[in-house]
Amino acid sequence: MPRLERPRVMLVGPMPPLKGGITTFLLNLSASPLRERFEFVSYSISRPQKKNVIDNWGYGSMLRGGMRRIIYGIAITAWRLVAFPFALIGRKIDLVQTHGSDYQSFWEAIAYSIVSRLMGKRVLLRIGGAFDQFHKKSSTPVRRLIEAALRVPNCVIVQSRFTRDFVRAVSTATNVLILPNWTRAPIFEGDRPLRENPIFMFIAGNEARRKGIDEVIEAAQALQESGSRARFRLVAMVPQLVERIQQRGLTNIVKIDGMVEHHSMLEIMRESDAFLLPSHGEGFPNSLLEAMACALPCIVTPVAAVPEIVANGGGAIVIPVGDARELAVAIDKLTLEPSLRKKLGEEAKRSISLNYLVEQVLSPLEAEYRKLLS
Repeated sequence: MPRLERPRVMLVGPMPPLKGGITTFLLNLSASPLRERFEFVSYSISRPQKKNVIDNWGYGSMLRGGMRRIIYGIAITAWRLVAFPFALIGRKIDLVQTHGSDYQSFWEAIAYSIVSRLMGKRVLLRIGGAFDQFHKKSSTPVRRLIEAALRVPNCVIVQSRFTRDFVRAVSTATNVLILPNWTRAPIFEGDRPLRENPIFMFIAGNEARRKGIDEVIEAAQALQESGSRARFRLVAMVPQLVERIQQRGLTNIVKIDGMVEHHSMLEIMRESDAFLLPSHGEGFPNSLLEAMACALPCIVTPVAAVPEIVANGGGAIVIPVGDARELAVAIDKLTLEPSLRKKLGEEAKRSISLNYLVEQVLSPLEAEYRKLLS
């Protein structure tokens, strides 16, 4: 008998060498067991990475990469959008899955969704990032456009119950599928040494301000002045942040890394004692799942999906958004109570094993693919 071809699903989004939550999701999906039943075809919309940027959020973020990058970015985006219909035809695509988060990323994903619908394709739109903040901070006319845009795809994929409820509250989009992220990070085995001078890891990246870098630096300053034994390792730090820390003379920040590859990031997690995510806005942070898989106790803020991830023994201390004092208190508590670090780390690892591995996550997405294909 002739071999039946797998349905072809085009994944439209930022591909490596770019990094970030959407790229991680695309790589995880392409490598998942679904590839045995569907052929994933990547369509990259990546632009040059911004350098030395700590606030890559909002419409103004496009101006922070310099004029040369702006011109090049506009040109490459226009070219890829023009070439997109030919890719749909040439690759004989059955389904299209677009990916966006907020601001420019959202509107770009909507543009690809519209073109796909005009080409007669069924479309899934996955939204991540701080989508709720994007909607709330938009003007009333723009909110109406966002709400109308959510009706373009045949299915809206969200990452959490929080985002599902938010989308349903602001839009008449009826087919909303919850698809949480999952982690491919190996589950930590064995016992982590309970050091007297624990290392707290923080990942900055090009959205460092939204991730809470200001609170981390203020907390580190306060803990150094109080004589706390807490130590810090800051990762994906750009030069202007490194200079800022050097000016403060923060000796409890024992190591600062620039951008690192994913395998190195996981190795740093395994070498650390706790993980910090004092974010001002999130979607469904992959870094938190990976830290939990590494059995790290976490200190987080209650934004978007984070409370769902760490609920019911998720291995974390939750603090208010933007509160450097409470962050310092939580860090000092974990420093002084190694048994609490161990307990929370074990809870985090168990939560990942039960809820956020690929076999627990992907069945609803496969069912949605089958429904749209039929």
